[in-house]
Amino acid sequence: MRSIFRVVLAFLGLWVVPAWADGTLRFVPQADLRILDTTWTTAAITRNHGYLIYEPLFSYDSHNVARGQAVDDMTVSADGLTYTLTLRPGMTFHDGSPVTAADAAKSLDRWSRRKASGMTMRARLAAITVKDARSFQIVLKEPFGLVRETLADAIQPTFILREKDAVADPFTQQQFTEVVGSGPFRFVSSEWVAGSKAVYARAANYVPRPEPADGFWGGKVAKLDRVEWIIMPEPTTQVQALLRGEVDALDLPLVDLLPVLRKSPDVVVKVLDTMGSQAFFWLNSAHPPFDKAPARQAIVHLMDQVQMLQAFIGNPDYERPCWSIMACGSPNESSAGTAGLAKPDVAQAKALLKQAGYVGEPVVLLDPADQPIMHQMSLVLAQFMREAGITVDLQATDWGTVVTRSVRGDKPGPGSPGWHLYPTWAPGRVVASPLTATQLRTPCNVSGFQPNPCDMELEARRDRFFAAATGEARKAAMDALQERFYEVVPYVVAGQFLAPKAWRANVSGVVSASEFVFWNVEKK
Repeated sequence: MRSIFRVVLAFLGLWVVPAWADGTLRFVPQADLRILDTTWTTAAITRNHGYLIYEPLFSYDSHNVARGQAVDDMTVSADGLTYTLTLRPGMTFHDGSPVTAADAAKSLDRWSRRKASGMTMRARLAAITVKDARSFQIVLKEPFGLVRETLADAIQPTFILREKDAVADPFTQQQFTEVVGSGPFRFVSSEWVAGSKAVYARAANYVPRPEPADGFWGGKVAKLDRVEWIIMPEPTTQVQALLRGEVDALDLPLVDLLPVLRKSPDVVVKVLDTMGSQAFFWLNSAHPPFDKAPARQAIVHLMDQVQMLQAFIGNPDYERPCWSIMACGSPNESSAGTAGLAKPDVAQAKALLKQAGYVGEPVVLLDPADQPIMHQMSLVLAQFMREAGITVDLQATDWGTVVTRSVRGDKPGPGSPGWHLYPTWAPGRVVASPLTATQLRTPCNVSGFQPNPCDMELEARRDRFFAAATGEARKAAMDALQERFYEVVPYVVAGQFLAPKAWRANVSGVVSASEFVFWNVEKK
């Protein structure tokens, strides 16, 4: 009788199946999933999609230790130049084909051409060679003691693709006709609707590691039948859906609405990433006015981090003004080159703009209006810029469009997808080291994720950091690197913040990772 009643209500459009009614976890991600090519972008939404369906070579555990994930064993030759990696047995892709060393080697080759840490290793690379079905070798021209940490990159993991997918140009966004991974869930392409929903189903042939899940590492046991990402941009709608049990978890609830969630006994609110994230504005150094360092420096002198954090977070418990380019609270935190930056200096900014030759041309500031944090960041920076006499062309759009436009080098102007600035952020664990901070790269004649300035002195100082043999030498190298950074200014730091997650109390097994991951999670 009850089932008949439900059918009638469903026919009338009155029955909504609550999130707790089945083995499906309904999750509201921080943004819409637009890009499936995990090598082509650093967007968090694409990375988190990758964690569901792919297996990386290495991962970081909850103690930030790099450990083999797809890799079962890694040995190093006596001269420190040859690393032999052996994949764990029994790994298969979702199409039933075995995961081989050829797949891993080609995936690593593609990844290392695009990612900052991969390019750092690649500068010392002689070859990546396949040894047998399960083993391949990384052969270096000179010792590089950060191979393990490089392969465990957290913002753009070393995911294993099928060899036929991994041969694709890493500098061209790939629209794969089928998305096939080897992780705990498989992507249900037929149910993917951009702007609405992305669906993942338990991969029946996935064999997890035997160890317990620990951060991004360990046994990724899929206890859920399905994971559905429900695209729901409006923050109040998200919170109401969670309170009513229509969804199970929120990736990025608005801080202003956290008190409402905390009042409910049916909801858990928790900070998973205790180091927090660094907010910043990426600058387009390919075109005026930001092709000149003084113009980029001007934005630094306009930045009021206290006011900025109050606008997009609004809770002192989650805010931390921080001018260090490596995350505050990390071993590489530095105050070098930051004297006088705690308070904005509009007069100095105007002088720098004049020095750069700026005479009032429109400056395109992208505004991801579907992202509350970044939307507020854009609005506040627009006001800072206007106070300095900058003509701001504030262009409201969605985050997926920003990601697509940002990698292009088009000249800004009427009818052009070009841009000058846009807001974003990165996890503190990623911007804790020059190895993994993608945005810190300033090579010349090398395509990157963004049109960063060309500055080989900054690159040289990064290399000196990697070469430092002692903690004291590394600290000196970091200070010198940051001093040069504030002369060149590839991007502008806007502060550091914590971002709590929220989920229904009947959801258990949430792993202590800096993101909400879906393995080990179940619903009571």
